[in-house]
Amino acid sequence: MRRTLLFALSLLAAPALAAAAGPDFTQHGPLDVGRRIVRWTKASETTGEPRVLDTLIWYPAAAGSGSRDQTTENAPVARGHWPVILFSHGSCGVPGQSPFYVETLASWGFVVAAPPHPGNQTVDPECRGGRDEGAIADSFANRVADIRFVLDQLVAASQDAGSPFFRRIDPRRVGASGHSFGGQTTLRVAAADPRVKAAVALAPAAPSGITVRTPTMILAAELDSLTRWETAIARSYALLAGPRFLVELKNTGHCAFALLCARAFCGDGCEPGTLDLETAHDLTLYYALPFFLQYVAGNGRFEDRILPGAEPAFAVVHQAVPGTLPVGRLPTR
Repeated sequence: MRRTLLFALSLLAAPALAAAAGPDFTQHGPLDVGRRIVRWTKASETTGEPRVLDTLIWYPAAAGSGSRDQTTENAPVARGHWPVILFSHGSCGVPGQSPFYVETLASWGFVVAAPPHPGNQTVDPECRGGRDEGAIADSFANRVADIRFVLDQLVAASQDAGSPFFRRIDPRRVGASGHSFGGQTTLRVAAADPRVKAAVALAPAAPSGITVRTPTMILAAELDSLTRWETAIARSYALLAGPRFLVELKNTGHCAFALLCARAFCGDGCEPGTLDLETAHDLTLYYALPFFLQYVAGNGRFEDRILPGAEPAFAVVHQAVPGTLPVGRLPTR
C-alpha cells in the first residue's frame, strides 16, 4: 500500500498540506474496486479492417465482493450511476500502464475504461523495432475514434439488461485522461466529443488545429525530455480556452505518470536523486482526483486543492483559471 502524501512530504511541506486538510486523495477511496476485460471490435478508420479493443475497465465494486485495497477480477458492479473516465495509453504503451491512477479513481467512484490502441502497443512489432512513423500515423488516425467508440459501448452497456454495467453508467458525467501520446489523444477527444465534460492530460504530446473548451488540467514534469515544457506543454496549454489548470511536478520526468521509469524509454528524470515514482504518483492523484470530482462528478467541495497557494513540495500550480476567461500567457518558469 502506498504511503500517504501527507506522511511522505510532511517534513518538507507541513504548512502547505495543513491548508489542504480533508480527504487524502492519494490513497484508496471508500469503495472496493473491480476490474473486467471487455472485448469490443470496430472497423479501422484507415483500413476498414477489424480493430479489436480488449478494454480494461476498473469500477466501484459491490461492498464485500473482494478484499479492501485490492482489485478483484469480475466483481459485481456497485449499485449507482457512476461517472466515467476514458484513459488512453502512451505510444508503445499498454492500457494498464498506470494502475495507481485508474484503480484509485475507481475507488473514489469512477468507472475507468482503458482500450488498447492496436498497432501502437508494447507487444506490437511496430514498437519492438524502433520508431515506425507509419504505425504512429495510423495510431494518430485511429485513437480518437477508439476512445469515442468505447464510450458508445459503455453507454449501450448501461442500457443492456444482460450487461454487468446495466444502469451503472452515467452518460452525462464523462471525463478523459491519458499519458504522452494518450495525453494528446485526450485533448483531441475533449475537443471533438461534447459528451466529455473535463480532461486531464499527463505530459501530453501537442496536437494542432484544435481548441479545447472543456475544463482541462495539464500535468507536466520538470525534467521531461520527451514532451518538453517549452514545446509540447506550451503548445498544448495554448489550445485551452475554457477553465484550465497547469501543474508541474518537480525533479521528475516523462514516466512520472507510469508504472516504471527507465531512461531508455522515458528519457531524463529516472536518474538517482530524482523524485521517486511513489511520490510522483501521489502528486498526480493529489491534483487529478479533486479536478475530476469537481468537473465530472459534480462535487465542488475540493476546488481549493487545485488552486495555487497550498502546493505540497515538488509541485507548482502555474496556472489556474476556474472560470471562462481569455487564455493567459504560459509561464516561462
